[in-house]
Amino acid sequence: MRRRNFLQSTGLLLGGSALLPAFAKDASAPVALNSWDEVRKQFLLNPKYIHMAQMLLASHPKPVRDEIERHRRLFDEDPVLHWEEHFQQIEGQIQRVSATYLHAADPGEVALTDSTSMGLGLLYTGFKLKPGDEILTTTHDHYATEKSLAFAAAKNGASIRNIRLYNEPADASADEIVDAIAKAVNPNTRIVAVTWVHSSTGVKLPIAAIGSAIREINARRNSAHHIYFCVDGVHAFGIENINVQELGCDFLAAGTHKWLFGPRGTGILWGKKEAWDMVIPTIPTFTGLAYPMWAGWVPEAPIPFGDIFTPGGFHPFEHRWSLHKAFEFHLQIGKEKIEQRTHQLSTLLKEGLKSIRHIQLKTPVSPSLSAGINCFEVAGMPHDEVVKRLLRKNIIASSSPYRVQYVRLTPCIINSEAEVKTCLAVLENIRQD
Repeated sequence: MRRRNFLQSTGLLLGGSALLPAFAKDASAPVALNSWDEVRKQFLLNPKYIHMAQMLLASHPKPVRDEIERHRRLFDEDPVLHWEEHFQQIEGQIQRVSATYLHAADPGEVALTDSTSMGLGLLYTGFKLKPGDEILTTTHDHYATEKSLAFAAAKNGASIRNIRLYNEPADASADEIVDAIAKAVNPNTRIVAVTWVHSSTGVKLPIAAIGSAIREINARRNSAHHIYFCVDGVHAFGIENINVQELGCDFLAAGTHKWLFGPRGTGILWGKKEAWDMVIPTIPTFTGLAYPMWAGWVPEAPIPFGDIFTPGGFHPFEHRWSLHKAFEFHLQIGKEKIEQRTHQLSTLLKEGLKSIRHIQLKTPVSPSLSAGINCFEVAGMPHDEVVKRLLRKNIIASSSPYRVQYVRLTPCIINSEAEVKTCLAVLENIRQD
């Protein structure tokens, strides 16, 4: 990274911005997104299949594909200059649109990662904990959360306690969940780590209510015993009309290559300003002023969380630098419309599943306790056999990769009511196929 190029790209060199080549032009003309059919046309999904598993890894819509290809071409033509001249400016642009999407107070609250797992690993292993401190988590969390917390505890000597939030997921209630967490907190609890939407059962936690309960507990504590509320938000991100300032959590990690349809290998880690001092980065950053301060090019100054927690090194930049197009795609459609549509399709699916005698729905029907993941069992049939039989009918489903496994159908805004009804018709007769 040359000093002059860095100062130009950050605007710290007088007149530097005028020396930069134009890069911000759209790769393609704006697309019309006035109907769900028009939204579907932005994807290259194979029309042979009904795609009900994009919660694992999503297809890119046209604006994202076009931007990836544009950056790929520019990197192939002149990789060094394209990176040096645009690195700081583009990543700052992505932080700004991410903050807009999140309703974050400051773009400096948003770090760029490669995945939810990376964000969780950086966050939990970076906490300033000590022997005697406790991490409170649940039995419903993903492998990435469990292992990241285990690594953190091994490094700092803190303890981990796992609690159960509900017995039968379909019957879970908000009061039951909040009460379980509030009662489990003890004087040594320093972190409460949860997952917003459980990919094992489809249960969506009442995050704002949990945050409110933790705030009440913190109000009775001194700052040395403050509880930090951390959320794996990946299966709400891109569905729920998120406003992080109203959630009540201190940190939120999410991959952006699932429900947001962002470039594969991208994610975000949001951190509330008041919580920044509690964590230490693991991987040196190249973002912002950290590198030039180290080099002595600029005076020492505080570095925002979003910059210092964005891992440095070289990444597949054609993907990372196209992430803003995914946020813009969702904002153009409208976050509220996406939330309503996803819940509408999932409710239609769940109500249909409940009416099939040989199916047991495992996910709550209410949108207040579920999002886009819908889990169920077929009586007398292993989950993997159900997934195979659905695939033979050209329906792509998945199973939850947990100790207890269920079949999952996860409709999103690329799906239609007709596709949901086709899934239900196939499941009605699945034991005869």
